[in-house]
Amino acid sequence: MLFVLSVRAALSFLAFLCLLLSAGAQEIPFEFVDGYILVHARVNAHPVTLLVDSGASASVLSLSSARRLHVPLGDPLPVDGVNAGAVAFQIGPITAEARGLVLSQMTLATDLSNAAQLCSVPVDGLIGADFFKGRMVQIDYASQRLRLLDKVDAGGQSLPLRAMNGVLCLPVSVNGSRPRWTRLDTGCNDALHWVVPRLTEAPEPRGVSIGFITNTDDETLVSVGLGRLALQSVAVTLHGRAIFPHEAGLLGSEILSQYRVTIDAVHGRIWLAAADSK
Repeated sequence: MLFVLSVRAALSFLAFLCLLLSAGAQEIPFEFVDGYILVHARVNAHPVTLLVDSGASASVLSLSSARRLHVPLGDPLPVDGVNAGAVAFQIGPITAEARGLVLSQMTLATDLSNAAQLCSVPVDGLIGADFFKGRMVQIDYASQRLRLLDKVDAGGQSLPLRAMNGVLCLPVSVNGSRPRWTRLDTGCNDALHWVVPRLTEAPEPRGVSIGFITNTDDETLVSVGLGRLALQSVAVTLHGRAIFPHEAGLLGSEILSQYRVTIDAVHGRIWLAAADSK
């Protein structure tokens, strides 16, 4: 009987240990560098540094990293950035992992040399909006942790999310305007890019988008509304035409990093809680 109890105790302990390890695998540390979320991951068993970019509709490997990892390149495909276009090449799919968790199945490689101008740490690829699909993800900027949640009990300001152009958008207002759907963009280290469209211009149809590139022309100070949250004297970059079809602009990490951000792509909600709240 004592042996049976010991075996049961050992099994219970192992089950508890497995639960702890499983829970630990659902939390990923990151570095917050120059306004960007950088995750240390592995691709084809090789260490890489990936930038979490919710504003990119697809996860991509940099061309330089694809060549370094001897990843074969397939057919070219045009992709869009902010005020810029590029060419990507089909790959893989290549699995990107961190702490035993699959971050993405990368199917594209593209030139990310622009990242070197904006981020002081070399970036091997982008983890795009596909990482958030079907998940509840919390970005804790204060403790620099990504958490995958089983349920959301986030608190703070809750706003709806809408899937548009392969990414997630939330309602944002500027200077008291009606809320407009704006791209949730952790790959933009500015506060806000806002479109004041010319009525004679229609948005061009776009395909895969990589929202990492930013533009600093036509800056001004505005008030920004996120539900009941009101931010004053926010630096905004104005655009005279749509960056991406039917979107009002980009909400970037200069604002997002002021909060603990919980993105519930399962139920279409986002919570912005005070960074030091429990």
